[in-house]
Amino acid sequence: MQTFDKLKRLSLDVTIGGAPIEDYPSSFYLVTDDGFPHVMARLQFPKDTDVGEAGDPVTVNMVSGDDSCLLFTGEIYSVSDHGAYRDLTLTDGFKKLCDTDIAASYRKEMAEVILQDTLDDAGIEDTDITCPEVEIARFSTEKIPADKIIKLLIKTLEEHGHYGLRFFFDDEDVFRFGTPEDSGINEGEVFVFETGKNIIRAERNRIETLPFPIRHSQEVIVDGKTFVTKRTELLLSNRRSRLVLWLGSAS
Repeated sequence: MQTFDKLKRLSLDVTIGGAPIEDYPSSFYLVTDDGFPHVMARLQFPKDTDVGEAGDPVTVNMVSGDDSCLLFTGEIYSVSDHGAYRDLTLTDGFKKLCDTDIAASYRKEMAEVILQDTLDDAGIEDTDITCPEVEIARFSTEKIPADKIIKLLIKTLEEHGHYGLRFFFDDEDVFRFGTPEDSGINEGEVFVFETGKNIIRAERNRIETLPFPIRHSQEVIVDGKTFVTKRTELLLSNRRSRLVLWLGSAS
């Protein structure tokens, strides 16, 4: 377990198109939520840096002293200039699912085969999957995006008595599919938060703290009790840096 009491001076290490970016970003914003398979992510630079184009691969690391931790892996979705800033909207592998239209047609096929075929069509290679061993009598759709195929497959599995399934991409852009009891979670260290020590503000089921590499569905310890993060909102900027965690009961 980590307390990270000494986590003070933070910086961002950004790579775009395989090359480190020397210009320091003005901010990085990341939201994850266990109810949605996609993240909200944005990098902001001074406008005159003129970095990044849509489709460029991106990695973002948080650095403190000699320590570095990965926050995001994906690509630039869009670029726009606003006033004195250049905003890079980021996306992960979820974009591949949205951009791949599939007309599914299966009879007496295992659910995992349907899922893997969908991922193969979308070009998703890195996966961590726990899929129920269920044979589906009939599964067919009109031509729709791959993410909707997966959502329909989850509904079909619910009809067979399998609940709690979800999918998303983690910080390494690995596709994860499963329940909170197996591969349907973000893995990571268990961080410890204490009132008067590293909790800036606390409300019911929510705390604000220093920036940490935490996404939804990770376990955290708050004042001696174990919780699971339901939603995370991370901001690293020149003006203010903080992490807000929405907490749920640990199973």
